[in-house]
Amino acid sequence: MPVDVLPASNGEFLPPPPTEQQIRVMRMQNDKAEEVRDKLGMSRRTFVRSASAIGVGFWAINQVYRGEWGHYSSGAEAAGPIGDDACSLEFPNAQLNNLPGEFIFDVQTHHVDSSSTAKWRIDNPGVQAAFMALWSQSGPLGGFPNVGKDGHISGFGKGGEIDPIENLSRYHYLKTLFLDSSTNMTVLSCVPSEESQQPLPTPEAHDTVQIVNHLAGNTPRSVMHAFVMPNRGSYGVQPYAKNFRPIHQQEEFDLMEQNVRNFKDVLRGWKVYTPWGDVPYASGWFLDDEIGMAFIAQVRKLTKIGGPPVIACHKGFALPAFDHRAASPRDIGPAARQNPDINFVVYHSGFDSEHQGPYAGDNKVNSADRGVDCFIKSLRENNYDATRFIPKGLAHGNVPNVFGEIGSTMASVLGDPDQAANLLGKLIKYVGPLRIAWGTDSLWFGSPQPIITGLRALQFTNKAKEFYNLPHGLDGDAWDPRINALSAHSYRHAHPHVDGWPTDHKAHPERTIRNRIFGRNAATVYKVEPDVVRKKIACDDVQKIRDAYLINPATPQEIRPFATNKMPAGRTPQQVLAGTWPNAPFTP
Repeated sequence: MPVDVLPASNGEFLPPPPTEQQIRVMRMQNDKAEEVRDKLGMSRRTFVRSASAIGVGFWAINQVYRGEWGHYSSGAEAAGPIGDDACSLEFPNAQLNNLPGEFIFDVQTHHVDSSSTAKWRIDNPGVQAAFMALWSQSGPLGGFPNVGKDGHISGFGKGGEIDPIENLSRYHYLKTLFLDSSTNMTVLSCVPSEESQQPLPTPEAHDTVQIVNHLAGNTPRSVMHAFVMPNRGSYGVQPYAKNFRPIHQQEEFDLMEQNVRNFKDVLRGWKVYTPWGDVPYASGWFLDDEIGMAFIAQVRKLTKIGGPPVIACHKGFALPAFDHRAASPRDIGPAARQNPDINFVVYHSGFDSEHQGPYAGDNKVNSADRGVDCFIKSLRENNYDATRFIPKGLAHGNVPNVFGEIGSTMASVLGDPDQAANLLGKLIKYVGPLRIAWGTDSLWFGSPQPIITGLRALQFTNKAKEFYNLPHGLDGDAWDPRINALSAHSYRHAHPHVDGWPTDHKAHPERTIRNRIFGRNAATVYKVEPDVVRKKIACDDVQKIRDAYLINPATPQEIRPFATNKMPAGRTPQQVLAGTWPNAPFTP
């Protein structure tokens, strides 16, 4: 089934055990799928790749969870929970074509250089072994059907490729992100590893971006990060180390300049992992310490030659070898306030597998811990959260230069609409409706389409709308959520005196909080013009291929998507650490 709510890891954290409710969701959707496919006269193999199968998944979630704060609906404008229409093949929220106003810009996507001659595979066999272990579609064991590039199934084996690492390759990146999902544009990002051992070296990432855009008919479909390790060569947290600059920091800064000069056409941000370094458990750093301030100064310096003023910083999830202190988001508030000319995109929004309820309150949260509430506390204790920036006459504000990214985070709470509603509700309140950035962490989580469907379908209950002062939930206008952006009537008398406010008496779905989260917010910081890009890609070669297999069921198999619906990540702490989880689909 495509909607998999069991705990799974992106490789950066240890997943919790499945709950009784999560197991019930999986069993209910499996049973319902058999009932529906029988009525429709479809094979299971065909049914699980249909929009209806995704609808059944969210129907099952609604049956199991109370829906005190949120529930999943059938269509973008529907208010009620999913009902019998989950069994329709025309389940609208799951469709691949974009809904009105959508521009889906995924700012956290990944693949690896799968070439057998790739330096990281030759010089760093430990990293290759970790990749082969951490993701089942790249592992050496059997259990999933072989699905080749032509869509042909040839029994069970290594996930479809003779070389299992190929399943994390550029080819599968292109297919999974741009053909198996509604994603319009991506940021290709990096993993924590110095450039010489990087599974996706910056030049290789640049090649991917160029290939993506070339295959799309030279339309802008992808941009990229470059990885920076400003603590490379540090001595860790030893008392004597404070006065020592990391040995290789200048090399990293020189590489930053080289990357700007070589790749500034598509380079849009610097990806950093503050909890990761040369010395396990001990060589993390903070954005407001000596290492962080030197790095920010270099980012600022490089803006003079076209470098991006964007720092994409991992916060939250922490594997045992990470320096857990530095996975805390406590430095976001001071660093952002002290550097208003730099944009900080907080990857995962500090999330660390904790249960999502309303913000616990300043006196109950320590920003030096990990979690979304700790991210919020870091802003609040520096007088820098969105409540400090509410324009006169409005009800919500936005932090000037901080964005909360929800890659892996939204996937982690997808199976509980109450948690999903509280996650977004408190980020809207304390970071801002214009400051939430969409990300999915694919390829690590397979196709992002179920996660996309979840945000499309999520509706706030009356309790959540009242608590977060969002009377129209995610359909509210992102600049003034008291206005329903899907209603033409709402705009007739709203803010006629404000420059730039719609005066055409039409609905404006592109202004909803939901569609801003989907990509328009991140487009601002990554220097993308959504409607210009949408117009360019509407008829590009990628869209033509997708339209062909969407519209014509007789499309040749070699260009038809063949999503396997498998969740590629580890299920238990032992499996993530040892890479030993079974490669079998869920069996109730």
